[in-house]
Amino acid sequence: MSFLRAVSVSLVLALGACAQTSPPAEPPAAQVVASSPPSPRAECAPAHVTIYFGDQVASDEPVVTPLLNDFLAHIRACEAAGGELRSITIATTADPGQSASEAQAQIERRQQRVRAALVNLGAPDDKIVGAVASAGSVMGRRAEVHADLY
Repeated sequence: MSFLRAVSVSLVLALGACAQTSPPAEPPAAQVVASSPPSPRAECAPAHVTIYFGDQVASDEPVVTPLLNDFLAHIRACEAAGGELRSITIATTADPGQSASEAQAQIERRQQRVRAALVNLGAPDDKIVGAVASAGSVMGRRAEVHADLY
C-alpha cells in the first residue's frame, strides 16, 4: 500500500513538473502586431527621441528643441538618401490619479505640445499621429516620439 502511495505521489509530482516546463502557448493572432520591414538604407534606421515634461504640462515651457532638431535632421538625412518618412508617432501617458476625461485631456495636451514643436521645426503635420504609451512606467511624464522611415 505504501508502495502505491509513493508511486502515485511521484507520478503527480512528475506530471506537475511537466506542466510547468511545457513551452508557452502561442499568443492569439489578434495580439501579434505586424511591423513594417526595415529600410535597406542605413540613413533610414528608426529614429526615436524621449521628451520629458516638467510639473506644469500646460505651461509655455519650451520643448527640448535640440533633441527635436537632431530627430528631424535624421529624418531629413533619410529623405536626402532617397528614403521616405512614413509617420511620426507621439506616445504619451497621463499622470496617475485623474478621472478618465482629465487623463485624456492631459494626453492630448502633451501630444499637441510636441506636435506643435515638430511642425514648427519643419515636420509635416499630416504624418504625425498620437498614441497612448503603456502606463506604469517610472518616468510617466514623457513623450516617446518615433519616426517610421523607409
